[in-house]
Amino acid sequence: MESLSVSMIVKNGERYLENVLESIKELADEIVIVDSGSTDKTVEIAKSFGAKVVFREFDNFINQKNYALSLCSKNWVLFLDDDEIVDEQLKEEIKKIKEKGSKYEGFRINRLTNYLGKWIKHAWYPDWHVRLAKKNSCKWKGDEVHETLKINGEIGYLKGNILHYSYPDIKTHVNKINFYTTLYAIGAHKKGKKFSTLKMVSSSIGAFIRRYFIKKGFLDGFEGFVISVMSSYYSFLKYLKLWEIEKRSRKK
Repeated sequence: MESLSVSMIVKNGERYLENVLESIKELADEIVIVDSGSTDKTVEIAKSFGAKVVFREFDNFINQKNYALSLCSKNWVLFLDDDEIVDEQLKEEIKKIKEKGSKYEGFRINRLTNYLGKWIKHAWYPDWHVRLAKKNSCKWKGDEVHETLKINGEIGYLKGNILHYSYPDIKTHVNKINFYTTLYAIGAHKKGKKFSTLKMVSSSIGAFIRRYFIKKGFLDGFEGFVISVMSSYYSFLKYLKLWEIEKRSRKK
């Protein structure tokens, strides 16, 4: 019988956290949560499910997630965000791994996102991420915005979905875009990347085309159109913020 840790980093995640933890309570032999200063009921909810909650000041996603990983003591680790729920089919898949083990060192899992109350089946789907792995075979790597779980070994695929409730309203989406584009611009500037008007324009147009036409976001209705526009805005804003940082640095 294999054992499983569920690893999460959180801050003010009370909106969905109870449902998230309810979805994995029969799977998890251990729940490890790294909190970066919640002021709502996040910690209270986590502890009610028997989670081990540890505070760590947030610096970036990679360090935060690797710290959470280091606290896990079981041989398998499932990585979730505080707005991601394990559906029944995925739950059964993970149970099989716990019962029989696996030749794989890690698994990709599909994520299905709920946007403004609608499940997005095209613009953001399929959306595969490595989220289940043997503890000693994985580590988070990447940059300030795009962290990836790297696996030392062969990777398989699991049926089912992680149900992602990340965007209940437009305000939340705009706030996330603002947060992530700032992280991108700061990181890009540190790495010596330079602003380009051509790159900003082409990236913005390309983002819309990819979501709306290539990924067939038009089949998601008006929500698919909004997602495609927001993707374009994200690309535009991250380069605009890089331009702003460069402008300020030249004045020093």
